[in-house]
Amino acid sequence: MVMYPKRPNSAPARWIWSARVKLESGFGLAMLETWEKVLVWSTVLLLTFLFWFSVITYTPGHLAYLARRFSYYVFDDENVDLGLLFREMVKGWMRVGWEGVTGVVGGKGKAEL
Repeated sequence: MVMYPKRPNSAPARWIWSARVKLESGFGLAMLETWEKVLVWSTVLLLTFLFWFSVITYTPGHLAYLARRFSYYVFDDENVDLGLLFREMVKGWMRVGWEGVTGVVGGKGKAEL
């Protein structure tokens, strides 16, 4: 018979306790001894760390590769500066937005209520 610790009184501790009980019972960790739980959690944490490390180190290079392929297929040239194109596009949006605001505030337009 598995003996869980008593349910705590404070809300945050009760939430942590509830999550722990659900996790241990859901994955069958409740029947393991302490050293076995440590071994399982160490393995899970190591694999999680390795996964996120590979994602973080691989993603920037892969995004650069995808940007080159995109510029090749869209502009027929891998050396197009997509950052410059994006910045110019955003500047155009900003210019249109600010012109509308200054037109209303500067007295060129009317704000109807």
